[in-house]
Amino acid sequence: MSQSVCLPVYRAMDDLLGERNMDACMRRFAEYWVTTNLAVIPILVLFSLPFFFALNWSLSALAAYLILGYLNMAFSQLLVIANLPTDSRETWAYAWVAYAFALLVFPTVWFLPPVMGILVMLFVLRGQFRYLGAFKRLDLRVVSREMLRGFLMGTVLWADKYILFIALGGTMDVIAVYMGLVPAVIAYNYFFAAEASKIDRSVNQLRSVIENKGYQEVEVQSAVVENRVVNSTRRTLILAAVSSIIVAILMYFLTPASFTLAVSVIIASWLFLAVTIFCYQIDYLGSYVPPQVVGLAHLLLCTAAFQLIPHSGAYFIIMAGEAMLVAVSYVIFRRTWRTPAYDLFWRHAMTW
Repeated sequence: MSQSVCLPVYRAMDDLLGERNMDACMRRFAEYWVTTNLAVIPILVLFSLPFFFALNWSLSALAAYLILGYLNMAFSQLLVIANLPTDSRETWAYAWVAYAFALLVFPTVWFLPPVMGILVMLFVLRGQFRYLGAFKRLDLRVVSREMLRGFLMGTVLWADKYILFIALGGTMDVIAVYMGLVPAVIAYNYFFAAEASKIDRSVNQLRSVIENKGYQEVEVQSAVVENRVVNSTRRTLILAAVSSIIVAILMYFLTPASFTLAVSVIIASWLFLAVTIFCYQIDYLGSYVPPQVVGLAHLLLCTAAFQLIPHSGAYFIIMAGEAMLVAVSYVIFRRTWRTPAYDLFWRHAMTW
C-alpha cells in the first residue's frame, strides 16, 4: 500500500526532482501533502475490506486497522522527504530508528511507532509548515492513475503475504514469513539508499550530453549509463542472495520447525525483488505499461496459487511462475536500457 499512496506525492514534485533543489521540493511537498493525503484514504478502506469480510473482524478491529493503516500511510508519504534529491540519508535513518524504538520499548502501544516516525519527519518539515495551508491538489484522475501504478508495482513484493494471511485465516507463521522477507527488504532499501542516486547522476549527465554534444558522444554516454544501471542491479541482487543465505542459516538453527516455510519465502522474495528492481528501472525511463502488466500478472499468479493450495505450499507454484516473470522483466529491462537516450529524448521527440 505504501508505494500506492506515495507515487501521487512524487507526481506533485515531478518537474522539480531532476533539479536536485531540496528547498523547492520540500515546499512543493508541503503545498500538496494535505490534499494528497486525504485523496488516497479510499485505498486504505479497500485494503481493509478483504480482512473484514474474510476474517470476520469486529468493527473495533476494523477501526484499529484503519487508524494504524492511516498512521503508517502518513508516515510513508512523509518519508518521501527523506528520498528527495540529496546525498544524505540521515533523515530516513532517524525516522526508522524512532519507529523501531517505539516498537521495541512499547510493543503493546500499537499506534506509537508510526506516530514517532511522523513526529521526526514533521520536525524535518517544520520550515515549510506555512505552505501546508496552500491546499494545492492534483487532478483526481492523476491521483487514481498514480495509485494504480504504485499498487501494481508494489504488489510484487507484498501481495503474497497479504493473500497468505487471508488464506490461513490470520494464523500464519509471522516470524518465518517476515524473516524470509528480510533479505529482500535489506537489498531493496540498499538499492534506493546507495545505488539510485548514482543512476540519477549518470542519467542527468546523459541528458546534458544530449543537449550539448553530438551523436557519438551520446552513444558513448548511453553505454556508460547502461553499465551503471546493470552493475547497480547486479550488486543489489547479489546482496539479497548473500543476505538470504545468512538468514536461511539462522532460521535453520534458531527455528528449525519454520525452516521450510522461511526458505520458501526467502527464495520467492529474491525472485520478487528481481522483478521489482527490473520493473522500477523500466518505469524510470517512462515505459509505464510493461511494469504494470508484470505486476498484474504477479497478482493473478499469487491469487491463483493460493486458491489452488490455500497454505504455504502455494509458494512452489508461485516460484515457478515468478521465474518466468523474472525472465520477461529482465529482457524488457535490458532492451529499455540498451538505448536510454531514445527513451529520454527521441521517443518523446517522435511524438512532437
